[in-house]
Amino acid sequence: MTAQMVDERVFEGVRSLLDDYVKIRDQDKFVITYTPDSRDPAAWVALGLRQRGFTPDIIPMRPLEDSGFAERIGAVLPDPAALPGRLVIITLELDTMSHFDVLAPLLSRYGQGNTMILRIISAGADFFTKALNVSPAELSSLNGTLLHRLDNAKRVRVTTEGGTDITVDLDSEKYQWISNRGVWRPGGFTILPAGEIATFPAGVEGVLVADGAYNANIISDLNAKLADNPARVEIEGGKARSISCDRPELLEMFELCLNSPNGRNIGEFGLGTNHGVGEFLTANSHINERSCGLHLGFGAHNQSNSRVGYMAWAHLDLITVGGLMWIDDEVDPIDLTRVQPLDVPHPVDALDEDITGDCCGMGYRQLQGLSEDPTCQVPGVRRP
Repeated sequence: MTAQMVDERVFEGVRSLLDDYVKIRDQDKFVITYTPDSRDPAAWVALGLRQRGFTPDIIPMRPLEDSGFAERIGAVLPDPAALPGRLVIITLELDTMSHFDVLAPLLSRYGQGNTMILRIISAGADFFTKALNVSPAELSSLNGTLLHRLDNAKRVRVTTEGGTDITVDLDSEKYQWISNRGVWRPGGFTILPAGEIATFPAGVEGVLVADGAYNANIISDLNAKLADNPARVEIEGGKARSISCDRPELLEMFELCLNSPNGRNIGEFGLGTNHGVGEFLTANSHINERSCGLHLGFGAHNQSNSRVGYMAWAHLDLITVGGLMWIDDEVDPIDLTRVQPLDVPHPVDALDEDITGDCCGMGYRQLQGLSEDPTCQVPGVRRP
């Protein structure tokens, strides 16, 4: 593939980000913030805005901890009384999601209906060429269809050609469904990449064979694709009882995650809905998690502490290639790679994913410390 072809695909993704996700308005004020690992993606977005006649302010930031970030971004923010349209802030990071405490107050300062904050993780060329191929409207329809089918379900069974066969108990009255569909919600953040529904499972039994990829809230340069060396997890009582993988370096990392405090708990039952992702990435990336199929998240959960009372620092998603899902006693399964949208609205009681805190970026030594010392604290690291 030539550099020119790559550039064309990247800028098609930039167009989708600005036109389909942001839905640019004439009076919008744009601020782009980026970590050093996402300098090029920030430049691509800035160029796309300039081509549309906007002059964004561009603010660098350090991941997770940056004492000067509030001052730097504050210097370019307009007077709320003089803001003619929306304030749109686009953050781009590769391994982290940072500075919630700086960004969150802006929602009230500028008005919830006048402030859009997009927090992008896994920023890079793959984000623009793979994660933005499906519009928020279509993702909303796909997510809404699955949520409609699962709303009153008590139990599902998921199987895959790779050998997965799990039974998941659901309790939608107790545990909230989370929907990531890339749709802006006034008063909250828009988390990208998009394309997933997830909840806390009331129970899980069976065998998970992750032959797609992994995604973890740590910085890792290991090849995330698992097709040649799947991870096999024996699950009893909602916990990982054993794990095997023929790649020793991967098995070591997986075991460190599982052996961290509450790391064996299955904190997430997730279904990816973004059929535009295509082939799994070699990078440890949230884009893999959005691929159509099943993923189970071990460790940290996606619920409030009042709903699920345990705390975990590590979060390991193990992802399958596709899957068939049977709901309760239904005879015909849903092919998770070919969900047929229904003419139903997206449920209003399914929360749009809104990470209220900083996330990810745990170092490998920190992960080792968690596994070896349950009292180890990891500042700034939250669930992905």
